Amino acid sequence: MQPLALASDQEISAPPTKGPLNGLATLALAYGAISIVGAFAPPVRDITGTVPVPALILGATGWANAHRMDGAGRKQAMAGMATGLTGLVLTLLSLSFIR
Repeated sequence: MQPLALASDQEISAPPTKGPLNGLATLALAYGAISIVGAFAPPVRDITGTVPVPALILGATGWANAHRMDGAGRKQAMAGMATGLTGLVLTLLSLSFIR
């Protein structure tokens, strides 16, 4: 087999580059998910009881960064704030009903 040859007027394009990453938004989403899981298991809740608060703070900061980064991670930041708020409510409810 012969290797493929390009015509003289064709150029090889560079592979597409990834856009900027918003680490705070990703962290907010991870903390929010952990806070929801931790709200339902009392041994885990004792360790992760304060995780919803950083999820909300990181989500708000990640959302502000998304505006500066042309929207990178905006949906993750919003999801992080939503899961953090849900985790906070579930944690407070589970503390009042279980103990």
